[in-house]
Amino acid sequence: MRYRTSEFLVSLLVIPVYPVNILLVDDKVANLLVLEVILADLGENLVRASSGEEALVLLEQDDFAMVLLDVRMPTMSGFETARRIRAHPRASRTPIVFLTATLDADFSKDEAYQLGAVDFMTKPLEAAVLRAKASIFADLYRKTHDLAAAERNRAAVTIKAKEDRLRLILDNTTDYGFVITNLEGQVTEWEGGCPAVTGWAPDEAIGKPISFFFTPADCDAGVPASEMKRAASEGRALDKRWHLRKGGGRFFADGVMVGLRDADGQLQGYAKIFRDASADHRVSVELEATRERERRAADDLSKSAADLSEANRRKTEFLAVLAHELRNPLAPIQNGLEILKLDDGPTLPKAKARDMMERQLHHLVSLVDDLLDVARITQGKIDLKMRRLELGSMVAAAVETSMPLMDMGQHKLSIHLANEPLLLDGDSTRLAQIFSNLLNNAAKYTPPGGRIDVDVHRDGDQAVVAVADTGIGLSASSLPTVFDMFSQVVGRRDNPHGGLGIGLSLVRSLVELHGGTVSVNSPGEGHGCVFEVRLPLSASEEMQGPQIETEIDIGRATRAYRILVVDDNIDAADSLAILLQAQGHDTSVAYDGVEALELAEAYRPQIVFLDIGMPRMNGYDVAAALRKAPGFERAILIALTGWGSQEDRDRSREAGFDQHLTKPASPTLLKRLLATIDLEGECGEAPPSRLA
Repeated sequence: MRYRTSEFLVSLLVIPVYPVNILLVDDKVANLLVLEVILADLGENLVRASSGEEALVLLEQDDFAMVLLDVRMPTMSGFETARRIRAHPRASRTPIVFLTATLDADFSKDEAYQLGAVDFMTKPLEAAVLRAKASIFADLYRKTHDLAAAERNRAAVTIKAKEDRLRLILDNTTDYGFVITNLEGQVTEWEGGCPAVTGWAPDEAIGKPISFFFTPADCDAGVPASEMKRAASEGRALDKRWHLRKGGGRFFADGVMVGLRDADGQLQGYAKIFRDASADHRVSVELEATRERERRAADDLSKSAADLSEANRRKTEFLAVLAHELRNPLAPIQNGLEILKLDDGPTLPKAKARDMMERQLHHLVSLVDDLLDVARITQGKIDLKMRRLELGSMVAAAVETSMPLMDMGQHKLSIHLANEPLLLDGDSTRLAQIFSNLLNNAAKYTPPGGRIDVDVHRDGDQAVVAVADTGIGLSASSLPTVFDMFSQVVGRRDNPHGGLGIGLSLVRSLVELHGGTVSVNSPGEGHGCVFEVRLPLSASEEMQGPQIETEIDIGRATRAYRILVVDDNIDAADSLAILLQAQGHDTSVAYDGVEALELAEAYRPQIVFLDIGMPRMNGYDVAAALRKAPGFERAILIALTGWGSQEDRDRSREAGFDQHLTKPASPTLLKRLLATIDLEGECGEAPPSRLA
């Protein structure tokens, strides 16, 4: 808004003469009387308040040009009163002048100004100074009030002019309907394009309530009255909605309702201006739907790109860690082989080399088993062998498995079992794997000499196993992702025990397959972690423990068999044959499926160890061919392969295999398996056979 300079200066010099409110706040009546005497000549409204509480009430009820506020009052101090005044929307900008007897150490000028004080005066007050300050603030209040009123009036004039121009335009445009109503909403004028858009002639519409061409749903919702109320209070009410046509049709109106006021600002009625925007509305809806589809597609594309980028990053990091983890055990195995080549070397180093190679081979097998478990769980192909179990025995088995790692770290282990048997339905192998993974994780990330605590207890209908450690802990940002696949590869490459970062992910998946939950808490880095597993307890108290396997001597076999070994990996085939020969069996070796069938016809094996993935003819086809060949109907066929999913085992059974072993099969397992085979006749006799 622009003003001419002369008008603006005159408006500042001419101060309208009308009183304004000045609030006097003091707990002493005498002081209030003094203030009234000093300010009486100003002709303003002097309002008393004998406490801060009373002052706040008055400020809520009215506006004040200024507040004269005593600092020291018994129930609410001047500072506290000022603080609350500043927090009140109506009085937040009211000038405050503090009054105090002395400016001693208790009076903080900084605090006074921070609370919005514009000045402070000491008692006894100088009457002339106080009158001058009060006069200035009163005049400033009047000038501000008048400028605001003038601005409001000017805005009202502008709006009225715009409304007049809009009416003129619509009167000359037949595409727009122009409706005038009285204060009650009855139609008094039906002009412009109203008949063409709605179908109703003026004599059919005039005298009816404006709601007659609103939809029944909008009438029930009170839309017509709401529009008039908004137009009266806000000046206008936009109208974009469906309306009725004569004969039952509909059209989408785009318009506005405004209040009609006279020169004195009195509301006289309403004007509603609208046009038929049905075509535009349909296009707008279709366009918005298209934009929404595009936004969703863009969001999906962006998310897919981010997911792919993250997956690629994690894949790259995982492959790097996998290569590292596979190389680690290969180095000592290679060194051990060199030691075994020393014909004249001492016996002790060779024994240590064998033990070392066995440990590293076990580590490699564990890595592969973990990867296979992840694949099975991801594909939903893991098969749980559920039976009734006692939780304490599962924890004990896990502790026994993880004890070498804890012994190596010289950790102090504390176990607290429940005072009662905790029975649950689960897979004993998988439950032991869950708790062993948690214990291994605690041992890996707990410094030497640290403490690991295992607590087993009942919580209602759940069994709880908590594994706590004094290890390196987790930051708050790491807690949500600690169970994610490969999460340990970020920031944990310095871990001396390595790992692929899938152990905890396996824990969560296996726990959830048992109907339980797993969580982790940590006070922060350097303060250890607590992993808590919750599993549902069994409703029945009858226990079905895991079957106890009979120990079998793994020395030389008590019976010798004729065994055919078939594998396209020459080293794998030859080494297995040597191992079986060392156990007292007679062996023959074939390096592909076709050669195996030719050799079997002449060799007549009683037992066949058969690889699956081979050139020229795979193991499934070889097994099927042997089952059809005369004399091999009851030969023992054992699949020895790197494929170990349930689908692979089912296919082996369909092809005629008696057993399915995954590589590498330990000598103990092979010895135990062969000990369960009962063949009719000695080696070299007729081949009828069966599994014991």
